[in-house]
Amino acid sequence: MARRTEVPLSATTAWKLTTLCGIAGRVGRDCGSGPVLGEMLNTLIHRGPDSLGEFKMPGVELGMRRLAIVDVVGGEQPVALSGPDVAMVFNGEIFNFRELRAELQAHGFTFSTDSDSEVAAVSYQAWGDRAFERFEGMFAIALWDESKKKLVLARDELGKKPLLYRRKTGGGLDFASEVRAIKVAAMSTDEPLSVNFTALDHVLAFGYVGTPGSVFAEVEQVAPGTLIEWSVEGGIREFTWARPRAKWHLVGDENDLVNECQDLIHNAVERRLISERPVGALLSGGIDSTVVTALMARSHSKQVSTFSIGFEDPAYDESSHARAVANFIGTDHHELVVKPEPQRWMEMLGDAFDEPFADSSAIPTLLVSEFAAHSLVVALTGDGGDEVFGGYRRYSAVPVLQNLNALLSLAAPFRRPLVEFAPRGRRRRIARLSEELRPARNLMARYLRVMSQADAETRSQLWTREVSELLSQSQKSPETWFREKWNLLQNLGGSPSEQLAAMDLVTYLPGDLLVKADISSMTNSLELRSPLLDRAVLDFGLSLPRSLRHSRGQDKYLLRKVAARLVPSYLVDRPKMGFGVPKSTWLRGPLNGLMRDLLLDPVARNRGWFRPEIVASLVSDHESGMDRDDLLWSLMMIEIWARRWLDGT
Repeated sequence: MARRTEVPLSATTAWKLTTLCGIAGRVGRDCGSGPVLGEMLNTLIHRGPDSLGEFKMPGVELGMRRLAIVDVVGGEQPVALSGPDVAMVFNGEIFNFRELRAELQAHGFTFSTDSDSEVAAVSYQAWGDRAFERFEGMFAIALWDESKKKLVLARDELGKKPLLYRRKTGGGLDFASEVRAIKVAAMSTDEPLSVNFTALDHVLAFGYVGTPGSVFAEVEQVAPGTLIEWSVEGGIREFTWARPRAKWHLVGDENDLVNECQDLIHNAVERRLISERPVGALLSGGIDSTVVTALMARSHSKQVSTFSIGFEDPAYDESSHARAVANFIGTDHHELVVKPEPQRWMEMLGDAFDEPFADSSAIPTLLVSEFAAHSLVVALTGDGGDEVFGGYRRYSAVPVLQNLNALLSLAAPFRRPLVEFAPRGRRRRIARLSEELRPARNLMARYLRVMSQADAETRSQLWTREVSELLSQSQKSPETWFREKWNLLQNLGGSPSEQLAAMDLVTYLPGDLLVKADISSMTNSLELRSPLLDRAVLDFGLSLPRSLRHSRGQDKYLLRKVAARLVPSYLVDRPKMGFGVPKSTWLRGPLNGLMRDLLLDPVARNRGWFRPEIVASLVSDHESGMDRDDLLWSLMMIEIWARRWLDGT
């Protein structure tokens, strides 16, 4: 049963506050009573197992499932019973809430709790829609402004916390942290959701659904840094309050910049240690998580608990590196070596992700989150280090290849034999290299090719004629979506490698990496915090000249310098491994039967989505030694999603 508390926050206004970590709600003529909100919240219990809060008035319903972290007792406050001007539900953390609180107090506002959710609500009271620009953190916020009869939905500028909504056919709007809750609301009003095939085409192209779309045609994401307003009189208005910031002008002595970088990350780490519940770190042994963990150890009053997982296959196992870093820093290290259970893990993915998600590194992310959640409620990670400090080799390689574009056409006769006669064990790498050696019209086209796992021609051969006709009517093909994002960034300037990093911040980061982190952790009631995506750290990293992002054959050059001050260089000076699984081998081995069942049986064929003969050809090619696992994995994740979230099996 929901707890209800009166919360007088100022002399003139009563507010309702709810906090982490799953939110849902409805506005419209049919809202204000009944069980639908509770049913929506029941689907989100994994995001907030500690308490439940509901607020209802004629035409409005707001609710939350809370994972209590800050002001565990005082932060409850789900509902005020009398005359609200504003009702708010809040998913996330505002890390600068104490500074904002002091500023608001100086302007005469009073507070009854020490929670960041109350600060967020009072900030809206003081500054209106401009309040969101002041928040440093990760958040998805929904509030009802009674004086203006409007619902406001706002999401942080990078898209760290999810927020989706559905426009109801009879007027009004449903919103939630995950699609599964909106699906419940749609079923309650007999408005079934229809599959968005453009979103599925995105999954085939990139492995994820690009913002602001969703897997259902009637459901949209609130885009990062965007505010959605629904009003009784005016319908829906969208306003982007945050855009990517890029200066590319930072200059100075290298040693001074290393000092500044370390100080900024240290401050970001300290802000993210605010919690009344156990805090630790996910440690891979790579540069990013090593820097975060080492600085955390300097700030934390207790011995830092670190968590990592390992695999029996040494090609995918980083546990020894994490262990070595943990031993040097002196953390209380927890390590779990897992035996392959790929079929169970596929089922786990299907339950956790209510939209198709084909990044196979979600498996180790889910596993390490599950492992850490036995001991922690909050964990710091190194997410964002590659995007912010230039950690991907493609940032330097792609511009170089494009500069050689005229010469690459001369290599065309050699590309096919290069792949055909490559040793079987190296064929994947050679094929990728061959693809990269193709000429491209421009830098954007080359980067689109690098970031795609299946081009438009390959995908068009897969879809049935009926689906192809639907896709032809879409204005947002994956290629069009990518091009529009690219064009929006062109006025920011910067070198080609810096443009690629900025592109990742508006495509790959919110569409893939942050979705993976949020869903994998919140499935296990664990909150992840990313100091390297702190606003000040982000601005600093994106402003570094190319020589401090890529230098002397090293990517992430400046961050490596910071790491070398914290741990011996031999602990981090090693090739980047990534966080993947051997899916190519699995699809020829323990997952071969599941692949065939999912993709070739009558259930899949009768959907009428993909041409059976083309799918069968992909399966045969892979079984014969030609690696087609990227595309097959995406097809499997789409079918697993369909059986779990459409068929209910």
